Amino acid sequence: VKWCISLLFHKTQSISCTPMRLSIFAVCLATAVPGAEAFGAHALAGVTTRRIDGGRTIRSTLSVSAAEEETAVVDFPPPLTPIQRATRAVEFYKRALPVLAAYKAKELELEYGPKYLGRPKLSPEEEENMWRELDDWGSTRIAETIQEMKGFYVKTGQVISTRVDLFPEAYTSKLQQLQDGIEPMPFDLVKSVVEQELLNGAPLGELFASFDEEPLGSASIAQVHKATLLDGRVVAVKLQRPNVEPKLRGDIANLKRISKALRKSLPVDYYAVFCELGEALENELDFLAEAQAMKKIDLAIRHDANGQGGNKPVTIPLPVGELVTKRVLVMDFVPGVPLNRLSDAMKEKGIQAGSPESKLAGRKILDSLSVAFGRMIFGAGFLHGDPHPGNIFIGEGGKVSLIDCGQFKSLSRSRRLQFAELVLAVDQYQKAVVADDAEKIKFSKKELANCARGFGIKCVDGRESEDDLACAIALVLFSDTGVELPGSYSANELSEDSPIRLLTSFPQELILLGRATVLLKGIARRLDVPLSLVDRWGEQCQATLETAAEPSLPLWGRDVQGNAFVVPENTSTEDGKIRFRQVAGLLKQWAKGKGQRLGKRLVKRLPPKVRMSVLEYVLTRQEKQEAARRAANQN
Repeated sequence: VKWCISLLFHKTQSISCTPMRLSIFAVCLATAVPGAEAFGAHALAGVTTRRIDGGRTIRSTLSVSAAEEETAVVDFPPPLTPIQRATRAVEFYKRALPVLAAYKAKELELEYGPKYLGRPKLSPEEEENMWRELDDWGSTRIAETIQEMKGFYVKTGQVISTRVDLFPEAYTSKLQQLQDGIEPMPFDLVKSVVEQELLNGAPLGELFASFDEEPLGSASIAQVHKATLLDGRVVAVKLQRPNVEPKLRGDIANLKRISKALRKSLPVDYYAVFCELGEALENELDFLAEAQAMKKIDLAIRHDANGQGGNKPVTIPLPVGELVTKRVLVMDFVPGVPLNRLSDAMKEKGIQAGSPESKLAGRKILDSLSVAFGRMIFGAGFLHGDPHPGNIFIGEGGKVSLIDCGQFKSLSRSRRLQFAELVLAVDQYQKAVVADDAEKIKFSKKELANCARGFGIKCVDGRESEDDLACAIALVLFSDTGVELPGSYSANELSEDSPIRLLTSFPQELILLGRATVLLKGIARRLDVPLSLVDRWGEQCQATLETAAEPSLPLWGRDVQGNAFVVPENTSTEDGKIRFRQVAGLLKQWAKGKGQRLGKRLVKRLPPKVRMSVLEYVLTRQEKQEAARRAANQN
């Protein structure tokens, strides 16, 4: 393993694009020790289903009576043994290392072939074609390996697929199917799990009027089916794969063990990373915890940092009553398409990429997500930890829904204050750079570096006090696109000059926070929409510094009825009556929403040419307003 690590992080200077490609395997091989989801390609390996009442075949119809329906008992497999984990690791290395070797061989061929073997030097076009062919072959092999072995590799592939700014297009496009394209479980097994977990062995017809056999989505840990309850409500039923829990727990345990042993050999403290991911995994494997997280996240996005309620920027599907167990969850059905399939859906409707309608939709999606995460982080301090494109659904009119709340993070009040100070310090540094004021740049750099170190960021020995380094690390995560880093560091996370390479440890909270910001930036690039996190979160940060200075009751500890929001204490008079300005604010929000809905209906009915002109005008106006807001913020 040490040999693989040293090879992966070998500093290559000859071919600038090679380290980027090798880093794909650095990420994958870092998770290779525990292996993957199953020994074979079949998704049901290790699962035993026992038939009761004579071993008759289970029927998929819901019309069979309880007396006629047999019961299937699903035996959930035990944890993997050390030998099984080692065998799976060998299987992954056997498939992945040849791809890594092929890239290394091509690099050596380009560097030494013309000099020692007499081979002609390739032109830039020929070299690019060569890398493109190798990317196509390598990405196919890696995607197939992840699809077959599943497990923790799926999570890695999902992150890679969103980083179009770092990885070759062949990899991001082929790994994109991991967002919701894992091989589904057979319906017989789905039916058995739901009946055993939710109905105590009774048939599905005791609870559901209908239950779709084809899943809505199939991921590494669970899959979701559409169903209709007996009272007519359309719901989504999420169930856990029977064979997933012991293997994923083994994956994380081994990752923590080896990353702790190899702390000095790795460029970053991956032990802290895997500890945080292990904690998140515990929650993701417990649907009872996810059901509670759904309610908390829904409350969080309804309220800003001041505790004032308003329109929800995104929709969170909520659990249906108490129809939830550790492995099965019945929740609201969310219509729409995943963000990673939005482009194809828009093309089917005749909406082309780059058109005004497409850009407006992209802006609305990013606005909704930015507001939602701003409220989660700086307001309630409870955030969704897995916002990859497969978990972001886009409905009619660009309505955004955030699904799969299995990964979540609770932030302490002190952490929220530190994070707000860090984001505002990034804002001040960027303003000083734009103003080209050397004195302000020096002062704001010092402030930002102190905030980063105060948050718990630590660098390699001998460089902890280097302001340029601490400042650059903060800017990589939270700065606007195109901001030049101090100290000649590179914003490219895979570059030899990336400040991330000098980072040794960081607080666990920063991992999911960083993941949220990185994915928001990746979505912005994919949608071709400009994004400035400090502009969008600045007001929320200021409000957090003002309202979170003293302890207060969390939203889920207050008396919130249905969709009503909490009335902050400072909005009522001495006699307890609500002030007029609060009622006026509610009426203003209602009128604004009503006007927007009416406007959308009118625009849809316009002739195509007139409609396009209106959309172009709206887009131009939004761009001017955004430019004016940025200019005002910089001043």
